[in-house]
Formats: sequence, C-alpha cells, structure tokens
Amino acid sequence: MNSSASLAEELKALLSEVRVLPRRLSLDTPGVRATVPMLRGVWGAALRALDPVAYRVVFEGIGPVHDRTPAYVLRPAPPDPADAPAVEWIGLGGAREHDLSLLRAWDVASGMGLGPARRRFRIRSIRLAGPTGALLPENAEASGWPVSEAAWLPGADPGAVPCRLCCPAPLRLIRRGVLVAAPTLADITAAAARRLGALLASFARPRLADLQPRLLEVARDIPAEHWHGGPLDLIRYSGRQKAELEFRGVAGHLDLPAGAGALWPLLAAMQWLHVGKGTVVGMGQLTAAPLGP
Repeated sequence: MNSSASLAEELKALLSEVRVLPRRLSLDTPGVRATVPMLRGVWGAALRALDPVAYRVVFEGIGPVHDRTPAYVLRPAPPDPADAPAVEWIGLGGAREHDLSLLRAWDVASGMGLGPARRRFRIRSIRLAGPTGALLPENAEASGWPVSEAAWLPGADPGAVPCRLCCPAPLRLIRRGVLVAAPTLADITAAAARRLGALLASFARPRLADLQPRLLEVARDIPAEHWHGGPLDLIRYSGRQKAELEFRGVAGHLDLPAGAGALWPLLAAMQWLHVGKGTVVGMGQLTAAPLGP
C-alpha cells in the first residue's frame, strides 16, 4: 500500500469513530420566509423548556466552557421544488441519545411559531438521509452512520478524480483574529482536522494529532488553483442580545486538477460536519463536483 492510500485509510479509521444522523425536514411556513437561524432559535427554545439536559448536551455541548462543541448542524436543504422549503438537521455524537426529545421539540416549536407575529408552521415530513445525501425509506432505522462512509466523487481511486472543492455557504476561518479571505487547501485541511478533533472521543484524539503534520504536508503538495470567490456574510437576529449579529465569511471554490489525494475521506466527511465558525447554522459546508476539461 502506497503512502497516499495508507493515509487515506488511517483517516477513514478515525472518521469511523464519528457517527452522524442526518434528516431532512420539509416545512410549510405560511406568511414567513423561514431562515435557518430563525428555526434554530425556536427549536432551541422548545428543547430547553422540554428537556434541559438534552438542550445542554446538544445545543451547548459537552466539555470545558471555553471549548464546547454543539452536537448538531442545521442547514438549508439542497434546492428541490417538490420539497421546498426544507432544512437538513444533522445530529452528531451524543445527540442520538436524546433523539426522542429532539424530535418532540420540533413538534413543540411548530406550535410556537416564527417571526414577530409568531406564525405557526407545519412539518410536512421528516426523512433520514444516507451517505450520498439521498433520502432513505420511511421505515429506515434512525441509527445514523459513520462519517467515514460519506460519499465522494466516483472513481477507481477517489483521490485521483479532478474536482472542484466548493464552499457555497459562508466559510469563516479565522487566523490570528482575522478572517481568511482566500483560503488555501492547507487552510481548509487544518480547519477540517480541528473540527474532527472536536468531535472525536478523547481516546482517539492522539491518533489525529499524530496525523496532522502529514495532513498539512500533503495539503501543501496537492496541486490547487487559486481561490475563486468573494465575501458572503450571514446576518441573524439574536433574541438574547436584542440585536442583529453579522458573521463575516467567504464563498467560492478551489480547483484540484489532480484530485484531493489522500485528503478525500476528510473532505468528504466535511460535507456533513462543516468547518470553521458558525457550523450550527450551516456555515462552512464543503461540496465537491467533477472538474470538467
């Protein structure tokens, strides 16, 4: 086994320690243009009243106060006229242990309503999603799957498929207190490793720490075009602070004409885990597309 294949296998072994439970919620929000931050706010309020323990684990996260990682991602669903409006809710780590409370909180939230007028909304359907993003049968078991199974571009060697790494939602990477305006593959890889480390159990983190220097070395060696993109900010209203909050980010893409190499399992996982700041409201999502001639 060559070194590139070996690194990819080591990444997959680490990623198998993180399970995700993705669902798509199809909504009916009459009179309200619902946003992810808006839905997150009312869902969180419902959960906090319904099950404070689940709220603490899922919304606040477990660990030291300065280093807590929430156990979910909430993001817009891919555009689909038959399904819109819809959001994807991805449970991470300990969220699965509170699944019944989380589902019940969505039901309570729909009755609490959205916007200043508190307009009620309806959840038309809740469907599980698999590693390719396709929706699973309605009777599928809600056990989730290891993020090592996340689909990448098809090919005999997935890492050799020329691809475009896209950041369609705001990507917020901070270096020395400053927003990274033109991320490199090394920047994205470092952020992806940090995200993975935050979600791994403590016994697995030393294995990741051993891999990180190799990951950055590989990222710097993979041929990549310059970043193409520009600013894209997220503005949301904070009920707690009674003010609008602005999250500055960038959106764009990196072309990898020789493929993602041994990094492909990590990048595939970040399609579901997201990277950087603001992941709970869908910031920092990565997607991949084949690179044409």
